[in-house]
Amino acid sequence: MNSEVPASKPARPAKPPAPAFPLPQPRHASRLPATLAPEDWARIRQAAHALPQVLTPADLDDGSEDALDRLGAIQISKAAGGARPSRWIIPAHLPVALAQLDATPLTNTLRPQLQQRLHQLESLGLRREGLVFTRLCVHPITLAHEGWRIDLSHRVPVPEGPVWAFFRDGDTAALRHALGQAPEYSFQAELALHLNHLVARSEAMGDSAQLASLLPRLQAECGVPMPFDELKAALTRAQDRWEQTVEEQSTLASLGRELAFQGYPDSFDAARKLGRKVTLYLGPPNSGKTYSAFERLAQALDGAYLAPLRLLALEGRDRLVGRGVPCSLLTGEENVPAANARVVSSTIEMVNTRDVIDVAVIDEAQMIFDDSRGWAWTQAIVGVPAREVIIIASAYAAPAIERLLQLCGEKPERRVFERKQQVQLMPAPVPMTHLQAGDAVVAFSRRDVLMLRDQISQNGHAVSVIYGALPPEVRRREAERFAVGASDILVATDAIGMGLNLPIRRVLFSTLTKFDGVGDRELSVSEVHQIAGRAGRYGMHDEGFVSVLKEAEAEAMKILRQQLPKEPRAPRDFKCPVAPNWRHVQTISQRLGVNKLYAVLSIFMQQLRLDDAHFAVAELEQMLELADMLDRNAIALPLNERFKYAQAPVDARLPMLLDQFQSWATHHARTGKAGEPHFLDEYDQHGRLDRMEQALRICTLWLWLDLRFPGVYGHVEEVIDLRGRLNDGIERQLKGKRPLWQRRGR
Repeated sequence: MNSEVPASKPARPAKPPAPAFPLPQPRHASRLPATLAPEDWARIRQAAHALPQVLTPADLDDGSEDALDRLGAIQISKAAGGARPSRWIIPAHLPVALAQLDATPLTNTLRPQLQQRLHQLESLGLRREGLVFTRLCVHPITLAHEGWRIDLSHRVPVPEGPVWAFFRDGDTAALRHALGQAPEYSFQAELALHLNHLVARSEAMGDSAQLASLLPRLQAECGVPMPFDELKAALTRAQDRWEQTVEEQSTLASLGRELAFQGYPDSFDAARKLGRKVTLYLGPPNSGKTYSAFERLAQALDGAYLAPLRLLALEGRDRLVGRGVPCSLLTGEENVPAANARVVSSTIEMVNTRDVIDVAVIDEAQMIFDDSRGWAWTQAIVGVPAREVIIIASAYAAPAIERLLQLCGEKPERRVFERKQQVQLMPAPVPMTHLQAGDAVVAFSRRDVLMLRDQISQNGHAVSVIYGALPPEVRRREAERFAVGASDILVATDAIGMGLNLPIRRVLFSTLTKFDGVGDRELSVSEVHQIAGRAGRYGMHDEGFVSVLKEAEAEAMKILRQQLPKEPRAPRDFKCPVAPNWRHVQTISQRLGVNKLYAVLSIFMQQLRLDDAHFAVAELEQMLELADMLDRNAIALPLNERFKYAQAPVDARLPMLLDQFQSWATHHARTGKAGEPHFLDEYDQHGRLDRMEQALRICTLWLWLDLRFPGVYGHVEEVIDLRGRLNDGIERQLKGKRPLWQRRGR
């Protein structure tokens, strides 16, 4: 019998206990107050996405995590995919955050509730700037000249205690009481003295008829909070601009005067001499503002309708013709004059800034915020020479447009329209199998639109589709099919959010994210409102509804619930975008002896920085790319012709289109002709959908260039014939039952 005792197995090392305070950066543990309990830290971590005391790097001017670390903040969570930022909290705010959770416990309604209180703070002029809350104060300043009044805006820091209390209880009256009266402006006397001096200097010029236009310019500067020294300098510049306008209305003294964009509005002589009456028609979609504008335009002696899209220019022409008003059509690729035309309906880029007209209507003016095309609205608002200008816009764009008009020495009136019917948020997502006639499903890529079309068609529905790559004629036919009931479901991109009048009862988002050229992002509040507003068109349906497809991403309904109650807001610190016109290019070239278009455009961008308080250069990357190509391959063309070419609608991301463009321009420079349109023999109406769409881009580019270079391109009838056949071919495929999205091309 073996009496040996078996050796015992070595004991496994015990797992270290989980830290009582789990931190992304363990060294931050020393920053935690000694009195903080682990369960309290857990509450803060769980509610970090909603607590107003929690910071992200974007809350600081530096925009970095290092800046928060240097401030002694504690990191709560790391940044995650999907653009979720890291979250931090200042140690002193930990008790405040816990008190917040005691007053407003973490539930599904906490974040919307606190967001609503944040909006209430902003409506009271309060906002957070880094670690400090500031308050917008407005004080009237009365000047010596005829009792002129200027409202001065400035921001002052406020104690954070009353603000945190408001986040807890939502008591607006208590917050007002705690903040008390707005403090006086520290430099009020000095500012009044400076303003009176500027006005007296202007009076001394002896041009009393022009003096009234100085007041809105001064008000525009005082309406933007800025340090006193900067404000004095800005007011002096405003008076200088006014003085130069009075002294030099028809002549430009120097390159700086001609190109420094503090004088941009004054470069449109015809508009400045008119004393225009300007009215803003403000309201959400389906409020009747466009209808009212057309009522006024139909009564005009002569006029212009400036549309954001060729499709809407076509629709505007038809509206006026339907009222018995002869109307011409002018877009980037066509000029269709009408006999005895009183009005021209055009795309916004085609605005005529030379010839005086009776009434101009500028549509969808909130697109002044658009990164790539906003310059066209700046130009039209400032430069259209109409005795009466009607600007149709969403209400959130009004302050930016009014500031722009004040820089012109003009004070617009507002006319506010209310929506005829409200759009109701549905309680739950809608399965694709439960779609009904009158539904519009929204996606944000050509591929997704075609995929949804195929899936919905399999359920027995007739489907119309609308997306950006479709030509306007086909978009219109697809819209008409839906409008007359030939199809019962519409699948579309956000193209339906701009002006199309369709009998949509329910708008259903297939996603709440879109690719914006850089990456995927959530839809903005204004995008959600613009698209959702197409539901329940007045006179077509008694009510409108909005929801998401059940097949959308898991967060879609939550995002929609958050975005829909919010009011759209203009971009912070917005500056109106401007792009060069031929006057700028010619002046730079002549004064500096520069003939390369790329160099001229680069100088233009540098000159703009002479005064960028109100204007910013538009995105000119594509124009610069085309200019460089033209300087290398078509330098024999005069500068003005290269400048026309550089504005062509060429998507530089499409090599095929870019190659065609370069070939035509090079041939034009060498021979005076663009050459033969070989694409006429390469495409027809029987190709793949993506190939026909590609051919239509080529047709559009050829017609655009022919309109600007008469006698160089030609073959217009053949190109228009091919365009018509391609439109028919595309429409035939869209109406057919064959699947489209799996086929080649996006």
